[in-house]
Amino acid sequence: MMTEPTLTTHDPAGTSGSVRTGFAVFAMIAALVLGTAAMAFASGGGIGTGGDGEKSGSDRYQREWDSFSQKDKRWARRTSQCESTNDANIHDRSGTYHGAFQFSLSTWKTSPMSPGGDPHKYRWKTQAVVAVKLKHRDGAGHWPVCG
Repeated sequence: MMTEPTLTTHDPAGTSGSVRTGFAVFAMIAALVLGTAAMAFASGGGIGTGGDGEKSGSDRYQREWDSFSQKDKRWARRTSQCESTNDANIHDRSGTYHGAFQFSLSTWKTSPMSPGGDPHKYRWKTQAVVAVKLKHRDGAGHWPVCG
């Protein structure tokens, strides 16, 4: 009678347990991250890259925009087209200038009607209102090429 040889494996380094443990930890972290993201979406927060930082203040900026002259509105459109091709979410390559009107953060934060933060987190119209108000206060010198 012949017997079949039995094959056994041996893990001399003892890594199979640590690989399984590592995978389990990874799976738990992934589940936690996905659960947090799902809760953010469910609560209306979502995950995004700017463009709508206004929340409840957008009506205020719309009213202000509507009060501007046609000359101011044309200036805003031309200036932002020149600065950023009207891209409210843009940054320059160095990260110094932000948004449709390429504000430095310090200028943005000290400008009339600025909501603070980073301009690229706000709609074009909010940025335009801040730019026109700044132009009224200081002149067009903040945009030496385009303004």
